Amino acid sequence: MAESVDSQPKLPVACIVIGMAGSGKTTLMHRINAHLHTNTIPSYLINLDPATLNVPFGANIDIRDTVNYKEVMKQYKLGPNGAIMTSLNLFATRFDQVLSFVEKRASELEYVMVDTPGQIEVFTWSASGAIITDALAFAFPMVLLF
Repeated sequence: MAESVDSQPKLPVACIVIGMAGSGKTTLMHRINAHLHTNTIPSYLINLDPATLNVPFGANIDIRDTVNYKEVMKQYKLGPNGAIMTSLNLFATRFDQVLSFVEKRASELEYVMVDTPGQIEVFTWSASGAIITDALAFAFPMVLLF
């Protein structure tokens, strides 16, 4: 007999916030996080912007804890966009670890919120952006917030 839809495990919705530099992605994440906390909606927040100076929401996983953007610029002699892309590429090689952290808590979460770098093309047109987006879409129902 086939399993009913109700017997499948509940999965959180992965929400990837993308947009142009200065469009308010991080501000949106901050406001969404405030709403989620106010309404006690369990969620997991991920920051993928290695160049941001301040993350005004409590990120569970922050790329800056793994990759030092300024060191990437120096070590590989790159400009800002090249360093962001290289930082994302380095982080993407470990994204399976990020997914394992989220999957361990998936049954108790409603949302997985992902903040992306300000340079939309760095995320949407890069191999690392595709790897991260595909991995999230394979593991969870997913939406893009633009």
